[in-house]
Amino acid sequence: MQDLYPRPRSPFDANAMERLRRMGLADADGQADPDVMIVFARIFAGQFYDDLCDYYQSSETVQDTVIQLLDASEGAESRQRFLLICLQYDAMFHTLPDPVWWISGQPEFAELFADGFLTHLKILDDESKEDATK
Repeated sequence: MQDLYPRPRSPFDANAMERLRRMGLADADGQADPDVMIVFARIFAGQFYDDLCDYYQSSETVQDTVIQLLDASEGAESRQRFLLICLQYDAMFHTLPDPVWWISGQPEFAELFADGFLTHLKILDDESKEDATK
């Protein structure tokens, strides 16, 4: 059967931008919308943090993992920060969420995502430390 509508097969395909537009992450010109990307990153950082808590079931291990990720990302280039996040999903034997997978082929999107993700992850870590001292 022939595909009536060409669909991107990989985030690195030329047609992958259409998927990003349909998800609302890209505008008509193919540019990332920073306001949308920050919300997108916060959603996945929150979900990731919950996944860490479920996987490790120890607040100390979760905090250690988050601190290691944040420390490693400090001096890293944007592509490396994105890859560090991906490696953390691998460490928990989780696949990368589909929407995050689809931005991996677009450096501008991946950079905005990684920056927002890591910023929100730091906030979540700080909040959990505050809660632990109460």
